[in-house]
Amino acid sequence: MFSIFNRRDHQILSVAITLIAITGSALCAQSGQEKQTQQDRPFRGGLNQVKDQDSPRPVRNDVAQTGEEIVTLRYFRIKKGTFDQFLKASVDGVWPYFEKLGSRVLGMWQVITPAGVDGAPMESKDYDEVYLATRYASVEHWKASRDTVRHGGNGPDWVKCKAALDLRQSLTLSSHVTFLKGRLAPGGPYFMPGLDETYEKKPPK
Repeated sequence: MFSIFNRRDHQILSVAITLIAITGSALCAQSGQEKQTQQDRPFRGGLNQVKDQDSPRPVRNDVAQTGEEIVTLRYFRIKKGTFDQFLKASVDGVWPYFEKLGSRVLGMWQVITPAGVDGAPMESKDYDEVYLATRYASVEHWKASRDTVRHGGNGPDWVKCKAALDLRQSLTLSSHVTFLKGRLAPGGPYFMPGLDETYEKKPPK
């Protein structure tokens, strides 16, 4: 009876060791898959990954296509204190390439909390908030711009753009885009404050 109990105990121990080994292998495989998945994720902004990036991709473009113009308003939540770096990467690396694709950047702005303004949202201590507005000739134009190299090639300007996109991705915590349709007002803003002067009514003659 004692020897039978030992054999059963040994069998149970063997099964337990086997299950632990299988579980460990599965977890390692899952971790590797998650790491690979993270590496294969497209850039933040919805750009499609470029396969075989080392092969030259010259592009000859068709004539401009007509469409109904849109503006995209993209929101970024980025690491605290990195807006200047984020903006510089956009201005120097990303925008020139996307301008070549036909889009027109309106600007990028950081959300601020003005002093003395009632109801202004409180600034977060954990992250900064950024808005990017860009004009596109149509929704189809925006969709096509997701396949960057197909329409703009992968020359030195793309290499610079990709490096800037990678930098922006490393600073970005979350992002989403809103599509707007309407029209732009002519001209630009101007500020003409009233002068601090006093006036006297001129008596009639």
